[in-house]
Amino acid sequence: MWSMKRLQRWTNRIPIRWRLTLVSLGVLTLLLSTLGLIILFTAEQALLNNEATALRNEARLAVGGFRNHPFGIIEPPGPPSGPLPADFAIPAGILVQKLASASVNATVLTPGGSVIVTGSDLSLIPPPVTLSPSLIQQTLANDSQGSNYLLARDAQKNRQLVVLMPLVSQHHTIAILQLSTPTQKVDGFITTLRFILLLGVIGALSLAIALTFLLVGAALRPLVDMERTSQRIAQGALSMRLDTPVTDDEIGRLALSFNQMVAQLEAAFKNQKQFVADVSHELRTPLAALSGSLEMLLIGADQGDIEASRKLARNMYAEVQRMHRLVEDLLALTRLDEGKMVLREDTINVRTVIDKVYDQAQQLAHGQEIRKEIVPDTPPVRADSDRLQQVLLNVMDNALKFTPTDGRVDLLAYKEGQTAAIIEVHDNGKGIPPEALPHVFDRFYRADPARSRLPQSVSGNGLGLAIAKELIEAQGGSISISSTPGKGTTVTIRLRSISASPAPQNI
Repeated sequence: MWSMKRLQRWTNRIPIRWRLTLVSLGVLTLLLSTLGLIILFTAEQALLNNEATALRNEARLAVGGFRNHPFGIIEPPGPPSGPLPADFAIPAGILVQKLASASVNATVLTPGGSVIVTGSDLSLIPPPVTLSPSLIQQTLANDSQGSNYLLARDAQKNRQLVVLMPLVSQHHTIAILQLSTPTQKVDGFITTLRFILLLGVIGALSLAIALTFLLVGAALRPLVDMERTSQRIAQGALSMRLDTPVTDDEIGRLALSFNQMVAQLEAAFKNQKQFVADVSHELRTPLAALSGSLEMLLIGADQGDIEASRKLARNMYAEVQRMHRLVEDLLALTRLDEGKMVLREDTINVRTVIDKVYDQAQQLAHGQEIRKEIVPDTPPVRADSDRLQQVLLNVMDNALKFTPTDGRVDLLAYKEGQTAAIIEVHDNGKGIPPEALPHVFDRFYRADPARSRLPQSVSGNGLGLAIAKELIEAQGGSISISSTPGKGTTVTIRLRSISASPAPQNI
């Protein structure tokens, strides 16, 4: 186990190019070696089988040349043993002389394994191979097709191929013909073939090393580029991108995903910087006002005037309230971004929420006329009642801020199709410029302050519509805004509806 861990740590230090190359070469070496062994084994078996078949055919021809056929050759295992004929030694000696040669040794044995006639007495004949009687009987018994042979060592430790063939007379096995021949030629051929295969494997592996290293290097080049680019990105160059490979493979898709990830990181860092800058800007004004008011109190600028002191205190309280609202809005956005905002969705009546918002909006109005209208067939919706009320009140507050005192704000609710309920807030104020319209839901974004009837110090922090959008989308709805400069603005909220009886009309 410890050795495996050490091996794993060692391999993890090897570059991926070398790891892929080594794995490929290891598999290729295993395959080529296995193929070479199969070729060697098959070739050796084929040559030995051919040699054994040639010996059997030669023995049959020699036996067939005898007059009156004193005995015959059959396939093993042969019939039961019988007594030797009286004149068997003469034809057996002739048979041995016919078969013995410079490369073949012929011996006639009794069924028990004793030598009757051997050709080893002749010159230039290979030395005989001595087999045990049990091995002879076992070989004949297992050779059901007459094609088996033995590989044994002679007295000089040379390997020889041995063929055993029963000699039959009068339906009895009277002797066993043993033919043996050295396997030098076969061994020499196998040695040559082994050398050729070894050279072939080495050549193939050498070529594979060169090609595999080049191909793996080319395939991993995008990864090398990713590594270099990621290092530069880690140093702050977020604008850098990878050159996307033309191949539609895993590496190509990885490069696309990497570029998308970096683009999102760049946008996130940019938004973060902008967010910090906006928060700092928003906090600077109330802090400056608080600092100025406290400084005036410390230096006694009120000169003991209680009313002047109270005015300074009211101003400081207003600035503290402004910072409190900013912190609350930032906390709400943070919870929405992290998915920690708890929404208590339930089936709610739209009219109930609109009635509450209508009553609260009356307290925010500064002379504007507020109207509400709920179409009778407006269905109930699936939403969080408190959060929906917060969104509508925020939108109404914005509408009132940018509507003149003699203007009007309408709060409408109606059904859209079978799946949605629409809530609209429409005002007849100055409207929003076209260039500002796409950014109204951005955090800390505020259009030209001149549109507002209120001073910048109390006109909001630019987070109201951003929070409204996040809350509505978190409840499965959508919010959009349309505006015509000089005619007014309409905010439209779409929520999923639930089948229910229509509510009565209330105007």
